[in-house]
Amino acid sequence: MDQLPTQEVHHSLEGDACHCPNCDHQLKEIGSHPVSQEVVFQPATLRKDVHIQHAYKCEHCSLINETDVIVKADTPKQPIGNSFGSASVVAETIHQKYELKVPAYRQIEDWKTLGLPITRTNITDWHIKVTDYYLNDFYHLLKDQLLTQDILHCDETTYKVIESDTAKTYYWVAESSVHHNQPVVLYYHNQSRSGRVIKEFLNGYSGYIHCDMWGAYQQLQEVTLVGCFAHVRRKFYDALPMNSTYTDYSAQAVAKIDKLFELEREWQPLSNNERFEKRQEILKPKLEEFFEWIGTIDALLKTALGKAIEYTLKFQRHFLTVLEDGRLELSNNRAERAVKTLVMGRKNWLFSTSFDGAKSTATILSILETAKANGLNSRQYMQYLLEELPQLVTMKNPELLEAYLPWHPNIQEKFKKNDKIPYYFFSKGFLFF
Repeated sequence: MDQLPTQEVHHSLEGDACHCPNCDHQLKEIGSHPVSQEVVFQPATLRKDVHIQHAYKCEHCSLINETDVIVKADTPKQPIGNSFGSASVVAETIHQKYELKVPAYRQIEDWKTLGLPITRTNITDWHIKVTDYYLNDFYHLLKDQLLTQDILHCDETTYKVIESDTAKTYYWVAESSVHHNQPVVLYYHNQSRSGRVIKEFLNGYSGYIHCDMWGAYQQLQEVTLVGCFAHVRRKFYDALPMNSTYTDYSAQAVAKIDKLFELEREWQPLSNNERFEKRQEILKPKLEEFFEWIGTIDALLKTALGKAIEYTLKFQRHFLTVLEDGRLELSNNRAERAVKTLVMGRKNWLFSTSFDGAKSTATILSILETAKANGLNSRQYMQYLLEELPQLVTMKNPELLEAYLPWHPNIQEKFKKNDKIPYYFFSKGFLFF
């Protein structure tokens, strides 16, 4: 790892050891060479910075004027006033919770060991405050960018909020197409899973939406829905009987869908236009044949196979939408992976106490996942935002905020993640190259 600071550790002979084992005469050094490399882990440390503001007086003006002219040096504004929650500390608690999935109550022991006795309430309050003060306006700028794109992937999942009067609340996610050069991943929290919510979230959006055909998406007026063949495959896979063979309809359906995905993987390196042509030439006949074959299967509707067939035929026209544009995909796996990030955290966080906490989770996750989608180091990027955004005169000016967007050239230069990792193996607790 060339980016790591390097320290040479020399191993030499000293004293009696630097004498010949045969004649006991002094040995003369004839050279040295590196024999191994290892990466050494240094535990995190904390320090306390005391900001001292210096004041200056103009002696000349004091002599000729009735009042003194006092000038004070500028000092940086902290993200949260009168708090131990500096930009670096808050960013680290965010990294621990949302990237490493360590809930606040399990972080406090580590912080105490480092010498900072904070509470779970401190951490959750910090996250809510930086969201309200700085990150919400940034979130809305990301949303504005997302809604200009003509292809989205959407999904939703359940979540528990203690103060909610319903047993379940929901997180919705909308994500850019893989072909967009300014990708955005946006999370949104609401008590409901109804069409009203997705209309509010997408706010008049028109374009393509990849989804699982949940009824809420079908209420959108100006969109074209793109069905997900991964969902079709899953339904037929779940319908596989015990000890199934290729003669079973479910097994045949799964095999046919797998062939479709094989073709898409083969065409992945192609341009959008080339992929469109391949789909018209090869994929379209295969899809027509697939749906025609599905229509010939006789199965009881209440069985798993019957439900899979019903789902496939009911939304057939939406599954065929993939043929309209070479940028569309056979599956909605992009949105499902974004939801999985939240689901993995949910297993550890369990719930949010308040709607404010759930809202801050949506905002923070949106910024972190969007940063990663743009190839940034999300940990460093979040700390940078918490250092820089408090210094802005106003957070309501989009032109000021645009300089901090993850695809801005300056941001790319500062925080582009280096993914070049050399071959390595672990031995005795050390990392050797």
